[in-house]
Amino acid sequence: MNSRSLVLILFAVWCAICWRWYVCNIKENCGPVAAASTQPIVEAVPPPEYDSTIAEIQAATRAAEQPVMSNSRSNPNYTKLKAIDPNDINSVQMEEVEDRVVIHFPYNSVRREDSDAIDAYLSRLASYLIASGSKIAISGHTDFVSESQNNRRLGLGRAQAIRSSLIKKGVNAQQISIKSFGESKPVGSNDTPQGRYMNRRAELRVTD
Repeated sequence: MNSRSLVLILFAVWCAICWRWYVCNIKENCGPVAAASTQPIVEAVPPPEYDSTIAEIQAATRAAEQPVMSNSRSNPNYTKLKAIDPNDINSVQMEEVEDRVVIHFPYNSVRREDSDAIDAYLSRLASYLIASGSKIAISGHTDFVSESQNNRRLGLGRAQAIRSSLIKKGVNAQQISIKSFGESKPVGSNDTPQGRYMNRRAELRVTD
């Protein structure tokens, strides 16, 4: 066998390999796979993360559809919250975001007593929870300053402070769930004081 014949054979083998790769991997139409290609493909869906479970999504939907809640426009006692001033980073401020109320904190603070408006809101919220028996979820958040473990504790402290206030106002502790996300869910840039202020917050959402 001369070298010309060897080159032709190797070229033919290479072409066969390329054709096989194209049919099987690109067209997905080789061997027994072709027979099964008409069957519907069912992909395994990985379980959602803790904070994105179906139950929480349903709870958020129910909260958004609540006919009456302490911050609902259908409530005769409802008062539209003023927009916050992101430059006032040394005060506790409160705002409405979609289906929840968000309380923002000064640096390293868990206090909410600095604001009469927030205390009044929590009083109205407590009255609603007592009358309706609804539950509320409170999540604490921080900026990225300090270690992650410390931020988890600080976020939890913010949620606990609001929980304690609601309990003092007569809400059953079983109606209140709290958790901390620490620095893991920023809503603003951690590169600016205003962004870090937006991230230092507690979110309150009526769940059912």
